Amino acid sequence: MNVLVLGYGNPLRGDDGIGWAVVEWLAEKQAVTAVAAHQLLPEHTDDIQQAIHVIFVDATLNGKPGAIQVQALTPDTTGPASSHQMKPAVLLALTKEIHGRCPSAHLITMTGQNFGHKEGLSPLIQDSLPKIGELVCHIIHHKTDKPA
Repeated sequence: MNVLVLGYGNPLRGDDGIGWAVVEWLAEKQAVTAVAAHQLLPEHTDDIQQAIHVIFVDATLNGKPGAIQVQALTPDTTGPASSHQMKPAVLLALTKEIHGRCPSAHLITMTGQNFGHKEGLSPLIQDSLPKIGELVCHIIHHKTDKPA
């Protein structure tokens, strides 16, 4: 078992693609199991149940652009379980219900600056990418006692 990083969002909507960008950044480092997705889906429960820890990475509108927030997650059944509005905690609850187990998890978000119709991150968010990537690696190291 290892740590799963699940980066999600829309890479065609500017900074909403931060989850995808983090997955790509991690792939270049060849450090972790990382998956990019447009949205969280019930199908992700198969990968989640095999992990010792899951790190969800997404963009947010809340806060100062470039700000990073980290939140420990627990399974929560409050919210939709089958739409583009699925929250990570609901996906964890669904994983527990389907597979009988659920790993620990964190949600890391970065406040975006530009969510318009364009490919690529805004310069501020692109420059902040190593910070969020290193934070993911720190959590992985803490959960596995191995450098990421």
